[in-house]
Amino acid sequence: MNRKHVFFWNLLRPIVSLLLRIKFGYRCEMAKDLPENYLVLANHATDWDPLFVGAAFKRQMYFVASEHIARWKFVFKLIDFLLAPIMRYKGTVAASTVVDTLRKIKAGNNVCIFAEGARTWDGVTAQFLPSTGKLVKSAKCGLVTYRLIGAYFVSPNWSEKSLRRGPIRGEVANIYTKEQIAGMSVQEINEAIARDLYVDAYADQLRDPKPYKTRHLARGFENLLFICPDCGAVDTFSAEKDTAVCSACGHSIRYSEYGMLEGTAVSTVKELFAWQKQEVGKAAEKGAVYTSPNGTLLTIDNHVESEVSSGKVSLSDTALTCGDTVIPLDEISDLTMHGRHAIVFTAGRKYYELLPERPSNTLKYQLLFEAYAARVKEAAPV
Repeated sequence: MNRKHVFFWNLLRPIVSLLLRIKFGYRCEMAKDLPENYLVLANHATDWDPLFVGAAFKRQMYFVASEHIARWKFVFKLIDFLLAPIMRYKGTVAASTVVDTLRKIKAGNNVCIFAEGARTWDGVTAQFLPSTGKLVKSAKCGLVTYRLIGAYFVSPNWSEKSLRRGPIRGEVANIYTKEQIAGMSVQEINEAIARDLYVDAYADQLRDPKPYKTRHLARGFENLLFICPDCGAVDTFSAEKDTAVCSACGHSIRYSEYGMLEGTAVSTVKELFAWQKQEVGKAAEKGAVYTSPNGTLLTIDNHVESEVSSGKVSLSDTALTCGDTVIPLDEISDLTMHGRHAIVFTAGRKYYELLPERPSNTLKYQLLFEAYAARVKEAAPV
């Protein structure tokens, strides 16, 4: 183990734990009786999750983190000095991440991975790559599954600069020894992970309602909602305080301190998100094209950004376009998002980041890409 990283972990973890308790009221179950070394898998709801999970483990571990933090210059230099995260290029097969993780484990270290790869939009733990079970099997170490509950309402993925204070806790879901893992198939490991990490924030909230308070409850809601449930217009919502309003028809939706919706046919963000995905699927069947007036397309090489083009952005059933650059859809793999305003993907041997100019919604491109990808998969011969 790296003595420097162990030293700073032991120094900073108690301080961070205290700050999390003061800022969020965070409570966590400490992980005890752990294997000699292990992988930690946790669900992913907020940007603060590494701190929430780390607070529960007295022994130092490394985190797998999105590549974009390596472009934070001075801030990343500090993070790298203290924690040395393992980089994960979203929108790729992440082979290098697997190699780096296994190398750390083989050296006797512990590693934490947020299995979903991205924060949940609707409060439900998302599916993770089936290769996760293979990684756990290949690591030949223990496995600890850790579940964060209440985190979604503290910082919804769509929200902007509006952290909420309300009940949030972390708990050990399960601990598996390396002998137990050795006796399990990859499918059994994946099933155990899915079971252990599953959280449905709205099911919990409806069962036992708790307030999550802030001055600007709905700020950033347009990052999630881009189709008006009333008039069907796209990219017309803006939100402030506790209300989002459609500029096309005036329809308004209120978001309460309990995370519930008023002014629309559904009462939860979970239901609204499901409805919107369904609408995108219908639009894809008709060959929909989503656009933004302006955007910037970058390539990322060794954490260095280079502009490829800028101008109008569009995504159709055949191509992703930014300015005068056209990338055929069948060349794009694993398109996803980091944060609320950036799309990352691989095409050919290049790693791209697309930044549609605000206030145009970015999530719509991920959902439409997924809808078109699903159509291709369904049409493929068995």
